[in-house]
Amino acid sequence: MKNKSKWIWTDNLLQYDTYGEFYDSFKYCTGNIKLNISADSNYVVYVNGKFVDSDQYPDFPYYKVYDTIDITKFCLPGKNSIAITVWYYGKENMSYYPGNPALRYEICADQELLCCSDSSTLSRISRAYKNGYCKLITGQLGFSYLYDCTQEDNWKTGDLSGFSYSIEIDQNLPMYHRPIKKLTVSDRLQPKLIFNENGKHFLYDIGYEEVGYFTVKLKSAVKQNVLICYGEHITDGGVRRKIHGRDFSFELTVGPGQNEYTNYFRRLGLRYLEVYTQSQIDIEYIGVYPCYYPVLKVNKKLEYDLDQKIYDVAVRTLELCMHDHYEDCPWREQGLYAMDSRNQMLCGYYAFKEYEYPRANLYLMSKDDREDGLLSICIPSGNNLTIPSFSLHYFIEVYEYTKYSGDLTLAREILLKLNSILNVFLERIDCNGLVPNFPDSCHWNFYEWSDDMDGKKGKNSTQIYDAALNCLLSVALDRMDKIYCLLGQNAHYQDTICRLNKKIFEVYYDKERQLFKNSSLGTGFSELVNSLAILCNAAEGTIAENIAKQLASDNMLTKATLSMTCFKYDALLKTDFKRYKDYILADIRIKYKHMLDAGATSFWETEKGESDFNNAGSLCHGWSAMPVYYYNILL
Repeated sequence: MKNKSKWIWTDNLLQYDTYGEFYDSFKYCTGNIKLNISADSNYVVYVNGKFVDSDQYPDFPYYKVYDTIDITKFCLPGKNSIAITVWYYGKENMSYYPGNPALRYEICADQELLCCSDSSTLSRISRAYKNGYCKLITGQLGFSYLYDCTQEDNWKTGDLSGFSYSIEIDQNLPMYHRPIKKLTVSDRLQPKLIFNENGKHFLYDIGYEEVGYFTVKLKSAVKQNVLICYGEHITDGGVRRKIHGRDFSFELTVGPGQNEYTNYFRRLGLRYLEVYTQSQIDIEYIGVYPCYYPVLKVNKKLEYDLDQKIYDVAVRTLELCMHDHYEDCPWREQGLYAMDSRNQMLCGYYAFKEYEYPRANLYLMSKDDREDGLLSICIPSGNNLTIPSFSLHYFIEVYEYTKYSGDLTLAREILLKLNSILNVFLERIDCNGLVPNFPDSCHWNFYEWSDDMDGKKGKNSTQIYDAALNCLLSVALDRMDKIYCLLGQNAHYQDTICRLNKKIFEVYYDKERQLFKNSSLGTGFSELVNSLAILCNAAEGTIAENIAKQLASDNMLTKATLSMTCFKYDALLKTDFKRYKDYILADIRIKYKHMLDAGATSFWETEKGESDFNNAGSLCHGWSAMPVYYYNILL
């Protein structure tokens, strides 16, 4: 962006959950015309009153991203107007790292600057959005909204009541061009009305899982409030709106006559919409504009119908969880996790054969800058919570990206970050030769959603040494050595790996059970830990073969959930590919047919579906798309 443009905000510096509106004009003759724009936290752009684009890339104040948008088709010869609404979140959450409320833009025709943000830009605080509302959807997603249709005016086309000059924000942020493509917004979907109670209570079904921007057009005889709830199921007879402090709803105030509204800020992950009103309304249409990251799907044909159905739904699950970055679940969180995204990337290499998108995700993760040197629980995030084991999954996905893409530039660019993360773990190896659990309340010693593995018991005790953490460290060290080899450098960690694996065997291997226990406390045996023991080579030869036989039997181990079943499959394939290939295919068919038979149009967070996590289980989760990978390597 050119130096002439400035960071600006309205003359009212409200902090949390605030909407600023900005207006400018420019003259257009011929040629292509582009808008460069960046904001904290999100923006929507209109040219001559028509929607153009939205969606600020999630970033950090020290890694600030701007978009370049071609607005040529929206411009007319002569004077044109640009209107920008900026939604400033202000308060940190698990998918937002806060900066100052600010907007920066410039409009250029070739190299000529036509207009830009500075103190002459007209602005005001929005009259229609309720500012400072701070109603949370979830801690991961952040705020919901209330929009008052009766307060709309024609500010987008030049009726500038209440506008004044902007103030310049004193900040000099390093600017980077958006590293991935913008989202594709499709035509509006009209869901099916399945319930209407006296024109005051409505329930709509899109028919399948979808992600998009909410839109509605309705008539009302009176001014009234409208509550809209959204969700993935109607197991309770309607949308499950409130779940343990979460609130999956937003609100409109509508006036007499026709009301029309579209929200381009908040992507909804949903299948159902439920509407509650005080008086009767007539809904002309309601629904969403689907939005996706643009990728080309590889056309894969499988012999059996069930396999094809599983594969196709898994690919759709991937697509539903790809927007500004990989998302765990579009309904409840929309968070970029290192562990979840590893599964998504690995599947994407086969489903899309595209590498720009995963590269951008990995680079964004490298920009995280926690004081303790670990990766934050999600990225970008202002939340102080972290899952130490997920920082080790980061090495797996960086190595796999480098191997599949052939791109060595990313690994070179983030090599210092990789080494700094590894050093956090290496420096914690104590006199016992292992890494103890992380002690502070910000450290969640989590591995997966199963008993004894979710970090609920003794999660902050340094007297506990978890097998999963130490096995994952061994795997991460191995992947780091492989990255060095791809870069043409010598391996660094083979001696450390050998010592660590020897200690893992000494401390965790139970000779009587012929299995590795979960922790130094000596309680519990799990599929995940024993799979990781094979994958890190702590278990080799006949010991690995015996463990594999138990993994492939109706064993008494704590089962791996959908997120971690891939490690069980990989351990079996590493032990004896031919022997366990058919077992893995059969296991996939059983697990995923269960979801399809229950009506799944995308794959669930766990096999329990919506009832898991105290009725907050997601029915669309990126980590569950793993059949894409196994169908490609096994069939």
